[in-house]
Amino acid sequence: MPPLPKNDNPIDITQIAQALGVSKTTVSRAISGNGRISAATRQRVLDYVKEHNYTPSMMARGLVKRCSYNISLVISTQFSDFELPFLRKVMRSVYQVAGDSDYDVLLTLVDENETRPVERLLDNRKIDGLILTRTLERDPLIPLLKARKVPFVAIGQPEDDQVLSVDHDQVGGCREMTSLLLMKGMKHIALLGGSMLYTVNQSRLEGFRQAYVKMGQKIDENLLFLELESDDLRMEAVQQAVERGADCILCMDERLAQLTLNMLKQLNLRVPQDIRLASLYDNENLVNTVPPISAVQFNADILGLKATQQLLCALQGQPVETRMELGYQVSLRESTQT
Repeated sequence: MPPLPKNDNPIDITQIAQALGVSKTTVSRAISGNGRISAATRQRVLDYVKEHNYTPSMMARGLVKRCSYNISLVISTQFSDFELPFLRKVMRSVYQVAGDSDYDVLLTLVDENETRPVERLLDNRKIDGLILTRTLERDPLIPLLKARKVPFVAIGQPEDDQVLSVDHDQVGGCREMTSLLLMKGMKHIALLGGSMLYTVNQSRLEGFRQAYVKMGQKIDENLLFLELESDDLRMEAVQQAVERGADCILCMDERLAQLTLNMLKQLNLRVPQDIRLASLYDNENLVNTVPPISAVQFNADILGLKATQQLLCALQGQPVETRMELGYQVSLRESTQT
């Protein structure tokens, strides 16, 4: 048989077939172990493959196994500017873990009630599974993916408790932060948050309410400002919270906390001397603010890692924990706020 260079240029199935005088189908069957060929022919092909250091391409492996070696990372168009450190950290972990297993990651942007971008990927068989970076109330993607029988993992707390998911203990972290504020004598806590369509905001509100029950106190419903989906609404909420006598403003996320701090400065209010400020999610920007803001810390890197590991296990048919809950840490940073 004509020799091929061992280490110079990679060889493909066509070259192997020509060198051995067999069909490409025979070579493919020998490598994959599927299909009927004689044991002698199979061994002859495998010996040749080993001698010439042949490695099947991902495309070839995908054709054999009927998979694409792609997963989709689904992101709401609302966050498509990728400004959130949380989202960037999750993405970094997903890409790293997926790449270590020879998977590529396709970013897929969807509106809250949109499914077509995901349907297109499935129709064209471009992905093997998905990670949803957000979970919504009545999320239209979940029934679609279940009907298509596509492996997927949701980051958050889906309504369907049979959906594979991973999230931090949002309720516990937010309950602890609120309880600590109440124990420090806060009598009028204003809570500011975004769309309640997102289950993460529902969980944070639940933690807030549980803290009041735990402490035997009653929430001032006039200080609840939810569905704040624009900067105008957020700034108006801060103004109203101050006017209604809030002694503390608790924000559901770090971006809202940063905007609130800037707004309080414009109102000539000092934090924490005139009013306290805390966040139910932390990031580096809050640590570096003057003053630094107390916050609940959730590890986004670990979140992305665990979600990807869950999906890869599901793709390989391995047992997977249906609902994985991660811990949290509350950072009061009181030394700089007194």
